[in-house]
Amino acid sequence: MGEGLKLKKMEFIKIGKNEWCTEDARFTRDRNGESIHMAKSIEEWDSYCLNDEYCCCAYDFDDKNIKKYGLFYNVHCINQSDSIVPEGYRLSNYDDWCDLIKSLGSNVPKDKYSQSEVLIKLKSQKGWPGKIAFTNPLTGSNESGFTALPGGYLEHVMMPTIFHGKGQSVHWWTSDYATVCVSEYDKGIFTLKTAKNTARYFDLKHSAFKEGKYMRLIKL
Repeated sequence: MGEGLKLKKMEFIKIGKNEWCTEDARFTRDRNGESIHMAKSIEEWDSYCLNDEYCCCAYDFDDKNIKKYGLFYNVHCINQSDSIVPEGYRLSNYDDWCDLIKSLGSNVPKDKYSQSEVLIKLKSQKGWPGKIAFTNPLTGSNESGFTALPGGYLEHVMMPTIFHGKGQSVHWWTSDYATVCVSEYDKGIFTLKTAKNTARYFDLKHSAFKEGKYMRLIKL
């Protein structure tokens, strides 16, 4: 992992006005070539977050999950994304996701047994187990080429399990802290909301300060 992101292997696809990376980020060096800390335990993750240091980690702190799902990044990486994201690329923002959704059609399911057109086009054809009402599969067509995979998220609260949602959901950071996710709780739609309280990501007493999410990069 010390070699950082292999830029030549990154693939992009035009969706709406932007060229989106077709996988979640997994780079481990900033633009200056300095290593981004790779947390191997929740204690290490907490320490980096509390000391205002960049860090990333794999789901369950298991490197076997990186190839498929990418890496979680902490809020300090997002706060300084212009210095973190590899040159020639940027972290997506709320407006980028609005444009992506608008370009793919309706985000309203036709009935309670369906997923929205947007969600189907974004989700991968494999990796989403389960069915809606025991009949319709939760997989997608990936018609957009975006290949959204259910890599889950890191939510550090007072619970035994801090990693959630693998196989069911995926959460992404944006440069303006919007809520962007495919969630098992959202009844077949792609969730996109503007940030209501960005201060919670910088409040040491709030669990959001230690959250981990994925990144989707856009080519400049």
